[in-house]
Amino acid sequence: MNQGLGEERLTAHWAVLGKHPGQTMGYEVLRSSLPGDRASSYLWKAAATGAPGGRDPDGALPWRVFLGATDTHPDPVCACVDTTWDGAADGTGAPSYTWRLTLLEWPDVGRAALTWSGIDRALPAKPPAPSGDEAPLTVAVPRTPPGELAALVDELGFDWVSGVAALLLDNRQVAITPSAGRALPDASARVRVLDAVCSLLPYACRAWLSSATWTGQAQHDLRLFFASAARTGQSAAVLGGSPPQEPRDEAARTYLEGLRRLRAKTGDTTAIVEHLLTATEPATAPRPRAALKVLREADLLDAVVDEIRAGGGEFDDIGRVLDRYPAATLDERPLAVLAFYLVRGARQGDRRAGRLLGEQWSERIRSLLVREILAAGTPAQSFERAERYLGVVHDDVEAYRPGSFDELFHALVEAPEPTQGWAGSLIYMAENQWGRSTDRADRLLVRVPAVGKTWLRYLLMHDNRSLDPLDRLVRRARSEMAADATPGWLRFAAVLLGDSPAAATATDAADFAEAFEEGWQTTLEIARLQRRPEVLGLMWPRLWRVARTERGLGKAVERLVPVEEPQTSGAVAADADLFGAAAGTGGGPGMPRLARLTDEAELRAYTAALIDRIVSDGELRRLAVEALLAGEAGPRTWRVAEHLSLALPDSFLHLLCDEVHRRLTGRGRPLNDLDVPAFLMDQVAKRYDLAWLRPVHDFRKATQDRAPYEELARIVLAARGQGRLPAQLLDAIATWTIEEGPHSLEQVTLYMDGLAADRPGLRLYGAVVRDDRHTGLRDLLAKYSEEQRARHEWLVAELRDRREPSATASASGTERRGVLQKMGRLLPGRRR
Repeated sequence: MNQGLGEERLTAHWAVLGKHPGQTMGYEVLRSSLPGDRASSYLWKAAATGAPGGRDPDGALPWRVFLGATDTHPDPVCACVDTTWDGAADGTGAPSYTWRLTLLEWPDVGRAALTWSGIDRALPAKPPAPSGDEAPLTVAVPRTPPGELAALVDELGFDWVSGVAALLLDNRQVAITPSAGRALPDASARVRVLDAVCSLLPYACRAWLSSATWTGQAQHDLRLFFASAARTGQSAAVLGGSPPQEPRDEAARTYLEGLRRLRAKTGDTTAIVEHLLTATEPATAPRPRAALKVLREADLLDAVVDEIRAGGGEFDDIGRVLDRYPAATLDERPLAVLAFYLVRGARQGDRRAGRLLGEQWSERIRSLLVREILAAGTPAQSFERAERYLGVVHDDVEAYRPGSFDELFHALVEAPEPTQGWAGSLIYMAENQWGRSTDRADRLLVRVPAVGKTWLRYLLMHDNRSLDPLDRLVRRARSEMAADATPGWLRFAAVLLGDSPAAATATDAADFAEAFEEGWQTTLEIARLQRRPEVLGLMWPRLWRVARTERGLGKAVERLVPVEEPQTSGAVAADADLFGAAAGTGGGPGMPRLARLTDEAELRAYTAALIDRIVSDGELRRLAVEALLAGEAGPRTWRVAEHLSLALPDSFLHLLCDEVHRRLTGRGRPLNDLDVPAFLMDQVAKRYDLAWLRPVHDFRKATQDRAPYEELARIVLAARGQGRLPAQLLDAIATWTIEEGPHSLEQVTLYMDGLAADRPGLRLYGAVVRDDRHTGLRDLLAKYSEEQRARHEWLVAELRDRREPSATASASGTERRGVLQKMGRLLPGRRR
């Protein structure tokens, strides 16, 4: 809006309505720069307000009428008709009045928002002198400063002026009447009053408004005028009195309320007037809703803010507000409302909102978003809101304002609230959802344990996790931090990704795996995928403690260190075998990985690892003993057991002997006495109920090795030195006799009788068959003895009877052949 007086030089059409001197008939257009019919439409509209009367001092000439359009010429203009009387009379002696028209085209006056006051000042004092050239005039119309109009509005009373303006918007005729006992001001002052009223309406209303400084008694359709009193159907507004009645139309009332509310809020009438003068697009009729839109523009910021807060708002309005009031100039409250409206719009897919938010992005907007996120309530609610806002900035704002995402992201993760752990979840989300990672965020993960552990928890929980971010953090820590300053979980992560297990501790492993509830199984699965079974040693202490409560850990260990894996180290194999025994899922009975070790160094490592595990844990020692004896005990098994017994003679050896004792005595899985190794024999055989073990072992071993009968005899005689022969040894002798035949037992007993004077061999027969367990053996031995007796009897007879009669010889020969055949069936082949 132009400030200061200034002026606009415009082309003005003119016309004069009157009578020639002495004329008695009606008035006519005497002269005009316009076509006659156009000039007449304005002149006669003004003249229709009535004729001056001398008895009405307030109606003294000149009268001035301002017109915007007529019925016959609806295109808007700014026309002024000045009614004067120079004392002349017509042919009848009646006063001869003159109506002088000055017409300015709307585009000219609208462009500069010229007012009735300015036009009134620019009117020529006299009409152009008669000449043959009735050309338009050039006039200099001063621009009326908004402050001048505003000052008059305030002088008249804002409520009064706004009330009159609202009635006009209500399509009412309003008569401004004098207050009792007070005269109206002169014509120029009345023009300023009319102008003041119109200044509280959009300037475009002047295209349809009409006004007059005075009207007579004639009927007319002018909208705003001075008169002695309002006539029927007109609204009265007493100059200097109370505000007039309110409009009937709701939109007009809303306009009036808006005017007064805006004035009350700002206290600045000039700004209101200045804004309304800018609305120059002409209107053809009172349109309260259109006027409301213009008025809304005067308080556009607050109007839009209020609409948004009420659940409304239009994006185009937001754009106009920010064009007029850039975000950097706004107070915090309206800025927050507008910013969050744009955030919601962008989130709902309005690309314009993202663009506008990017264009207006600033530290203040970022701070508003951060504060709104942190004030959401619980950490979970704050996180959900952060996810929404970061998503909007990433998807829609970043394209127009590079760096905006990082600004908001860093402000959030570095905020002290809600919790440091909350920051870790944001960092994970940013990379997982949008692939966004920053050095500042990584530094937080590496240096702030609570943040890093929360981030790790989300990483481990994700089914389709990528270890690239973990590798990036390991490399950062390696390059920026000393090993002892690196968080434990990150040191263990480095081992998972390829570092030596010596670079971390069991505490570091626990720090990593305890990131979330099922972290142990997940960590084992990561180790399997990374082919890092070596980490089992670091994880073992904690795994053992949780083995009884965490289902599935045994299977996870079995997958990490499969039995069939040929390259498993001895230490890892020992841990896996022992854990499998503890969890009951070792991939086979006993210690199956031990059986697959072929390298001597790995076997030593296996043994050393077992010693390290069981040295201070009695439950583990018990499990180790049970596992070692659970499968087929072979040379490797007993070798490991011997090393463990030597390393832990007071604990492991005792347990091992107990387990061997238990199994040898029929409790649990039976153990063959032949499987008891030499290093255990002395220890186990000392048990009160295992005195039989060594003779039985020696006898069975000798028979297995096909030892001479004399050696077997000596073994039996040695057992006899302890008293009665043990039942277990007798059982072993009986079983062997059944397998080898009575002749073998006979040979052993013969050697026994030859070695001892008390004929122990003969008594052995009775001991072997002393009860019903070997009834078949008794029959076999009896039959064999009978056959032997018959043979011996025949031999005696043969030796004593030297006579050989033919008949007797024949009979005796037949008998001898039968005895020899039976003996041949009973005697086995000769032993070596």
